Amino acid sequence: MTTTKTFRIWAQGATDQVGHRNYLAALLPHMKACTDPDFELEFKTMTPSVTTVHALSEHRFSRAVIRGAIEAERENYDVFFMNHFQDVGLYDARAAVNIPVLGLGEATLLHACTVGRKLGLLAINPAFIPTHADQIHRYGLHQRIAGIRATNASIADYMEAFAVPAKKAELWALFEREARRLIDAGADVIVPTGGIPMMLFGNDPGANVDGAPILNGVTVVIKAAEMAVKLQRLGIPIASRHPQSGFALPSPQALEEFLSHG
Repeated sequence: MTTTKTFRIWAQGATDQVGHRNYLAALLPHMKACTDPDFELEFKTMTPSVTTVHALSEHRFSRAVIRGAIEAERENYDVFFMNHFQDVGLYDARAAVNIPVLGLGEATLLHACTVGRKLGLLAINPAFIPTHADQIHRYGLHQRIAGIRATNASIADYMEAFAVPAKKAELWALFEREARRLIDAGADVIVPTGGIPMMLFGNDPGANVDGAPILNGVTVVIKAAEMAVKLQRLGIPIASRHPQSGFALPSPQALEEFLSHG
């Protein structure tokens, strides 16, 4: 009798069980439904979570991402991804371990390029726009981006919207207005830049604004994680280890120094 191996996915969130419980109530069942039977996804929360819009909060999460990837490898997970669109710490984590490491932002944006010609990024707050501009530069996607816009809402507004239909309708009006501005600028795919707006506005089958799909990258990154494991088993490298790639694995000394002092 052949036993099918269960592959383990470490999904790292920047959220916690208290302040983001309304979001997690939608996110976690969706993740479970998306995951293939031969994979086991474990979603890790973070306390204190990222609730402030600031570079220091992003930096703090980046350290959690790197440490999480290292722990995931040591605990025999097969793949690691962060459910955080800004992808902070992604390249550092990818260089730290010998399992596939993915980011919600990178996976979503690269897949979106197969869905349409021009992408419109829609953030939950204007403060994230510079970060997304940096991501576009990092991934070499300038020619594929029609624009970056944002709704001027807080995390608390979004948490309320998961529970209160009237609040969701209020935020949808803001989201739809900004999406149409992106479409007017040439976008034919709308990318909400975070798991929260993805689950709120992109989770219904065929979700769109005037025919432009609203891409739920949560689904994308889960399937990308599964594919990364399957490709690795077929002999496809998970990352370049050439010195000029920046993804060469660390020496034992560098790894220990990071864990002790990083």
